[in-house]
Amino acid sequence: MSQAPDSREPGDTRDTRRTELLDAVVAHLAEHGIAGLSLRPLAKALGQSTYVLTYHFKDKSGLLAAVLDHLDQQEREALRQWAAQEPPSSPGAGIIAFWHWQTRSEALPLVRLNYEIFGLLASGRISGHHSGAIGDWVDFIAGQLTAYGRPARDARIDATLISAALSGLTQDYLVTGDIPRIEEALTRLAAYADAPIPGSEGTRDGQ
Repeated sequence: MSQAPDSREPGDTRDTRRTELLDAVVAHLAEHGIAGLSLRPLAKALGQSTYVLTYHFKDKSGLLAAVLDHLDQQEREALRQWAAQEPPSSPGAGIIAFWHWQTRSEALPLVRLNYEIFGLLASGRISGHHSGAIGDWVDFIAGQLTAYGRPARDARIDATLISAALSGLTQDYLVTGDIPRIEEALTRLAAYADAPIPGSEGTRDGQ
């Protein structure tokens, strides 16, 4: 039986242990889903006592909130790593490269988990601020577009449209797996990103 944590342990040790637990919880949920989340079966699957989870997260609601926070942090870190790479030749090329990056086999379990959570949030079955990840994603795309010379207002609007399109294509991919059709649509989305801005003599990539 797992030993209960010592309530006298230093704060930094407790924070480290909490992060380790969250990594394990997220890995488990990525494999098994979050809809049926329950503390006792989760603790058993992780080889922990239920007390360990309640000690660090209080209850199911506290654990869920911590998981959403943890996923938000992971998403921000992933976007930072992406932005640190050599920039693609155009916004459209960036869209295609990002698509292949997020749909690689090792990334798909977390992608599926995030979309399951978005569905539960949209249906009102769970609550939380994971929706902030959508704003982060739009900000990230807008920042990428402005780096190619897109005016800030146009970048924000186009980023909203591109974000929604990529979200829909990702859900389509997860549900149907119809790669040829989806990648053809992705190519059209990339062409849109590189096309001239309506009502402007310039192009979306500033060229």
